[in-house]
Amino acid sequence: MKKVFLEKRSLNKIFIVLASFALAVLIYLLFRSRKLFYYQIVELMNLDSHVGSIRKVVWVYRKHIPNWVIYSLPDGLWLFSMGVSILHNRVFYKKAQNIFNIIFFTMIGIEVFQGIYGGHGTFIGTFDGADVICYTIGYIMASILGYLSWVKNSKEIKIQNEDEVLKKERKKILIIVIVFTILGFFPALVT
Repeated sequence: MKKVFLEKRSLNKIFIVLASFALAVLIYLLFRSRKLFYYQIVELMNLDSHVGSIRKVVWVYRKHIPNWVIYSLPDGLWLFSMGVSILHNRVFYKKAQNIFNIIFFTMIGIEVFQGIYGGHGTFIGTFDGADVICYTIGYIMASILGYLSWVKNSKEIKIQNEDEVLKKERKKILIIVIVFTILGFFPALVT
């Protein structure tokens, strides 16, 4: 019974992470430049004609979609996905939350750095207040979901070897951060 419950929680986490990340990629594919890395993957898979057909249909509605949805929401969805991956179903939630806090403040710092040193057409990028808002909303939502999961599940968890569990969680979080960092750089890659 307990194993089935844990599997269901893991499936929920996987669904939330994949759905939010897939929505971000979909926004890139349908509304952003065809020179971005994600579109190159679509071309390698010979799906570019299908995506191109869908782009033609949705492009008609482009004028009704706010710019922040196309240019900032994917960043917020990326941070939300990463946050849920890091925080959901963690035994040492508070330690995981501290790591996520560092990631969030790093992202805000990068936006501020872009505001000071960047600009349109520069490698550094351009500051966008909508990015900060989307990052903040993604951060808050992932933190709330992680906290609620921890509160709900912390009473059920009996830890026999805390050091071993903490090591495993740190390794998992490190892998998650590396994977999402790589995925976060993909949209910036232009071919």
